[in-house]
Amino acid sequence: MRLLVLFALAGLASAHTLQLTGVTVRIEGNSTEVNVVAHVPLLLGKDPAVNIPQRLQLQLDGQPFRPGSSATLKSDPLSDTVSWTAREARAAGAVVVSAPLFPDRPEDTTVVLVYRNGQLIDRSALNPAHPSAVIGETVFEVMRRFVQMGIFHILSGPDHILFVLGLILVGGAARRLLGVITAFTLAHSLTVSLTALGMTSLSPRLVEPMIALSIVVVGLENLLRRKANFEVRAWLAFGFGFFHGFGFAGALAEVGLPKQAIGWSLASFNIGVELGQAFIVLLALPLLGVIRRKSERVGDLVTQGTSALIVGAGAVWFVARILG
Repeated sequence: MRLLVLFALAGLASAHTLQLTGVTVRIEGNSTEVNVVAHVPLLLGKDPAVNIPQRLQLQLDGQPFRPGSSATLKSDPLSDTVSWTAREARAAGAVVVSAPLFPDRPEDTTVVLVYRNGQLIDRSALNPAHPSAVIGETVFEVMRRFVQMGIFHILSGPDHILFVLGLILVGGAARRLLGVITAFTLAHSLTVSLTALGMTSLSPRLVEPMIALSIVVVGLENLLRRKANFEVRAWLAFGFGFFHGFGFAGALAEVGLPKQAIGWSLASFNIGVELGQAFIVLLALPLLGVIRRKSERVGDLVTQGTSALIVGAGAVWFVARILG
């Protein structure tokens, strides 16, 4: 039965997969057993008892898998495979596999199955395009991880930060600014969800330059309009928000969505992005408000100067991404 599941997963992972490496994690009571089935030729003559543990980049609840001294090794000459089994005296929650066992062999797929008390609870297929996975988590652990991922992604992306900052630099009534930010949120949430679910896609060769162009456009809009047109700004935020959503979806593509909690993970990632976005707004708006209250002229200079920097950064990124 396990082999059937392995082959089915391999078919989903790649129509061109020629061979499989299997990693089965069995969590029973207060112990976690790990079994690795690998093709002997991939080991290049090295001792599997030493080479397999070295290749296995496995963590249980954030800690490296540390098996006892009772690891076993079995060979199957008919299939030319070797089976390595080891056990650690603790029950795992989240299981993290950081890389395929044979990352230098793109034709090989590492298929990971996680069983808890005899029931298959999660699985993943790792290859150079999808090199890591976090599986076996509870829904709460999934939500926490994806909220953190969403926050980190927007706060670690200067292009996203500058776009949001450009949208609010001119100030205005809270209701109008909320409408602009909401338009951006709706657009990028839609494309993140559709892309993560495999319903649509767009090449990074187009997405990344368009994100850079969005920064240039919103900065120029600040410079060229003496008074902000919030209706136009909302449409700009909405239109370019689609491309920022494709950029956000790239982070999800790298880690994959946990199959037991697809909806929760998507919602949590979007919540994380919004929390990061709210942090930018709540940090910048009061500061801009204080400056404008002290001196309207200084406030205008800050807006114009920052907008010019935003245009410059966006233009540099646009050219680099077009040529890159």
